[in-house]
Amino acid sequence: MSEYVARVRLEVNGNNIDDFKSVEEEEVELHKEVNLMNKTGVVGVTPRYKVNVDYVVPKDSEEFDFTEVKDGTLTIDYDNGKRIQFAGVTVLKIGSTSYDGEKEATRKIALMATGRTEG
Repeated sequence: MSEYVARVRLEVNGNNIDDFKSVEEEEVELHKEVNLMNKTGVVGVTPRYKVNVDYVVPKDSEEFDFTEVKDGTLTIDYDNGKRIQFAGVTVLKIGSTSYDGEKEATRKIALMATGRTEG
């Protein structure tokens, strides 16, 4: 069964931003290897949720200021009803702008969240 993203929305400071072309969740590390005297063990780590989005730069309005994003909520809705929400979203990096040569410009934004829920 394939899943398609129906909508990506970032809610921050009373603003809703949904001008995103793509979204990608990075892998989450849950454990790390630890060297012990005669074997290798594992230790749990605090999960760090990272998401990369491609923001579509508007042609005829002002671009959203991602430098002000702190404690936002990112919601990814799938067409099959599945929803993933990230809480405590902060911007890690604002990337360069890419132009497709035809109709739009996109900017890569790297986000980090303190929590993730799925439903």
